[in-house]
Amino acid sequence: MHELSISLKTIDIVVEQAKKHHFTKVTAMTLGIGALSCIEPEALKVGIEFASRETIAEGARVHLDMIPATAWCNQCQRKTEIHSYVATCSFCNSEQLRIETGEELKIKSIEAE
Repeated sequence: MHELSISLKTIDIVVEQAKKHHFTKVTAMTLGIGALSCIEPEALKVGIEFASRETIAEGARVHLDMIPATAWCNQCQRKTEIHSYVATCSFCNSEQLRIETGEELKIKSIEAE
């Protein structure tokens, strides 16, 4: 379950940023999860809950936004949505794709007081 290590690092970053801006309590956070990231959303939520214990982020609401996977087609020079690493361009069926989005995990926002 790599979500736990991801959760620990995410909470470290959230807490560090909140303290940097002189906040004492994180009330919510929004995370963006790439469709190809191999991160199980519910496992990540549980991991975040565990990792935030006894920190200023304890009890914060966690919102997850899925980021669609897109790739640039080198053949027809268009952006296309993909659903796996083994994909073809939806416009020209080329396999010459360069993944642009979908592998990331982003901290999109932090709400704090």
